[in-house]
Formats: sequence, structure tokens, C-alpha cells
Amino acid sequence: MSLEAKDLRGNDPAELRSTVRKLEEDLFKHKLKKTTNQLENTMLIRSTRRDIARVNTVLAERLRGEPVAPAAKAAVVFEEAEAAAANPAKATAKAAAAKSTKATAKATKPKATTKTAKET
Repeated sequence: MSLEAKDLRGNDPAELRSTVRKLEEDLFKHKLKKTTNQLENTMLIRSTRRDIARVNTVLAERLRGEPVAPAAKAAVVFEEAEAAAANPAKATAKAAAAKSTKATAKATKPKATTKTAKET
């Protein structure tokens, strides 16, 4: 009985909070049964924790008022990270270039001068 985020997005925040409360109670019951060796399927704990996280994510998204990044945009970010992992020399070169531009920006930034009591 895994919850889907797309199904949860149609619910209002009060209903999502009650869902989280129910899932947390279920998680407590599962942990109690596991401790007393009465829980046959220990995967229930993991799936319940993930359902709680899923509902909390949708709830936070709803309260912020901004949707989570679409899957296409997330795939592009993942591909960039994957490419950097595949070719670390390029990633290191890009990082070094970014650091050098920051260093030159700091070096060319004019410093404010203050007059001392002797100069006035």
C-alpha cells in the first residue's frame, strides 16, 4: 500500500497532516511488533517511513506554494552530475576555472580607504 505523490497532491494540508499522523502511528505499531518478534514482514517499517517522507514532501511543497522540479529538469541535472563523475578531469578544470574567476573578482574589487587621524 505505497502512497503515490501524484495522488497526494490533490489533498488539502489538513488531510495530509492527518495522513502523516496515521502513518506515524502505524510505524510505531510496526516497530513495537518487530521488537516483540511478532512482525512477519519487516519491509513494512521501511515502506511506512518512505510514505511518511512522501507525504511530508507534498505537504511542504503545498505550504511553500511552489511545485517540485519536473522530472525532465531533474534528469538534466542528474546527467550533468553523471558526466562530471565519468570525466573528473573536466569537472576539476571547471571547478578550478570557477575558483580563478572568483579570485580575480576579489582582487579587482576596490578597497575602501579610511583616513587616519594623522592624515586629516
